[in-house]
Amino acid sequence: MKKVIFFTNGLVGVGGAERVLLEAVLHFQSKGIKVKIVTFVLNQDALMKYKDKVSVDVLYSRNYFQRIVRLREKLLKLHPDLIICQSSLDCMYVYLAGLGLNIPYISYIHGSLFWLENEYLKYAVIHKSVFNKVRNSVFGHKQFVQKKVFLPLKENIFFNIAAIADYFAVRKAKKLIVLTKQIQWEVQQLYGRKAVVVRGCLDKILLDYKPNLDIHKKYKIAKNKKIIISIGRLDTRKRVDVLVKAFLQQCEKQKDIVLLIGGRGPDKERIEQMIQNSKYKSKIKMLGFVKDEEYFDHLAGCDIFAFPSWTTSGIPTYEALALGKKVIWTTEAEEPVLTHPNVYTADPTVETFVEAIDKALHSSLYPKPDLREHTWEKYFGKLFAIAERVSK
Repeated sequence: MKKVIFFTNGLVGVGGAERVLLEAVLHFQSKGIKVKIVTFVLNQDALMKYKDKVSVDVLYSRNYFQRIVRLREKLLKLHPDLIICQSSLDCMYVYLAGLGLNIPYISYIHGSLFWLENEYLKYAVIHKSVFNKVRNSVFGHKQFVQKKVFLPLKENIFFNIAAIADYFAVRKAKKLIVLTKQIQWEVQQLYGRKAVVVRGCLDKILLDYKPNLDIHKKYKIAKNKKIIISIGRLDTRKRVDVLVKAFLQQCEKQKDIVLLIGGRGPDKERIEQMIQNSKYKSKIKMLGFVKDEEYFDHLAGCDIFAFPSWTTSGIPTYEALALGKKVIWTTEAEEPVLTHPNVYTADPTVETFVEAIDKALHSSLYPKPDLREHTWEKYFGKLFAIAERVSK
């Protein structure tokens, strides 16, 4: 294995999946592998602190057919030993572009079609028999995924054909890699394939981290105040509004608490308006984008990290736990650390988050869990071993 392509149809957001991709590229490069990221759409912000460390080819195109043609041309030019996709939809592009080229590919599936709220392939006839079973299996699926959608005939035909291509493309992948058993089960339901569960997401420096920044001082917060923090992309699926509403209710009986919200996104204005309409608006600070070099210090300075996001896993939650913080996580999560006494799980509703905040504020802080097996090195070591076996 000498040349590897990491393919993603779009690299536009700043989030966990993007960090996994970029950290994986660095790991493979450290092994002497020549790596190229190939994508159709690139937002430079999505490269975060990795901009000068990775090589990216953007295949600009106007439609699906041109995307497949451009990708095939790139595969013929680079002829990699292996392609690593980032989703089932990436598999579809690679499968169609690589017909007859005999280039093996594997894929992460960070979330099945049901975690992509605007993806219509899950409504195709090919998935009809399992649709309700999968939709009813997770709180957020029922919240964000409509039971039915009505599309014009032409679009309906297109998405049904694409769903068939997606199905065979995933089945053609040499290996499928997921983070949790819930996603493994969903992949089994949708594609009849058993994926491999591989966990890990921590920078090893967090195992013995000493902060350089005092966020009490930075934001002029009194030392006796308890800090609850949330950092991430501000969109509806992150449910920051649930956290804000729960916090405001908790303010009625708890005076010495402060909420810090870091991040940018399309839900920012709605959240700001919600805060401005409250009599406790002075207790909430919108931080905007938190710099990479200050991110760990923000986690290290809080008392509670709140994570109401619609997901079965979460990198920030592990990072906060590694720093010895209490974590509030939704019951949708499926992780071995959920049983640790510093973790408080709650349904993603205002009422249950109020209870979780109250319990976390008035409970003891326990020694942090041993997360040495959850570092990036461990995670990508397992991924690299899978890649080596497949490329051979």
